[in-house]
Amino acid sequence: MGFLKDGVVLVTRAMRVRWDNATPVYRHILRLPQFAPQLRFVDQIVSPAGRIGSPFIEPFRILGRALSWKICYDEHKFKFKILAGPTDYDLNARLLFEHSKNFVGQTVPGAMRGEGGVFMGRRGQNVVTTAMFGGQVRMTHDDENMTMRNYAEPGHVFSEGYLDLAFVDENDGNTYVILEGGGYNNFSTINQGFGSWVFPNMGRANIEAYREYRNLPRIKHTVEEIRN
Repeated sequence: MGFLKDGVVLVTRAMRVRWDNATPVYRHILRLPQFAPQLRFVDQIVSPAGRIGSPFIEPFRILGRALSWKICYDEHKFKFKILAGPTDYDLNARLLFEHSKNFVGQTVPGAMRGEGGVFMGRRGQNVVTTAMFGGQVRMTHDDENMTMRNYAEPGHVFSEGYLDLAFVDENDGNTYVILEGGGYNNFSTINQGFGSWVFPNMGRANIEAYREYRNLPRIKHTVEEIRN
């Protein structure tokens, strides 16, 4: 399936101009917390105790569990560097890292349940949530080094895949978010293509939300692909 993966990589690279210039679609997900009180009230009524995800995510979990066999099983790998802006007292790696833990959906695509099972809660340490686009994801982070990892648990469509996030202040005077995904899993070609779109989209939307929260001017958040 190497030729298929190579084709997907070429297509995703060709689409980069559009990704960089368009407003990130993922910003709509990040607006959901403004309705958190109402949605949490509904969640208490419709969700049984101990549910990881939310009702509309359940079909993805069922699909993930059903695909315990190996289909198009191979390695995927990508790495992107997103410009957050010039480093200063209003924007730096530490502030952006802490902001990114405020709502689990900011760092796990479409996730709705955070630490303690709270609907639209904070990102937790060694906590399992459910990604809208695949299934169960275990979240960990390193507060000292300002890094995060999302690991696809058994039951996830892309089980055994991971996404690492690093928040860094570099010597060029700018702050960046570095996203690195990889692993061997089912549907690796789809993961390569879809992951190369959704994760930079999520990262840019999160940065924009932070800048808006801090009343910082809008800038273009360029996305650089790092090829090993």
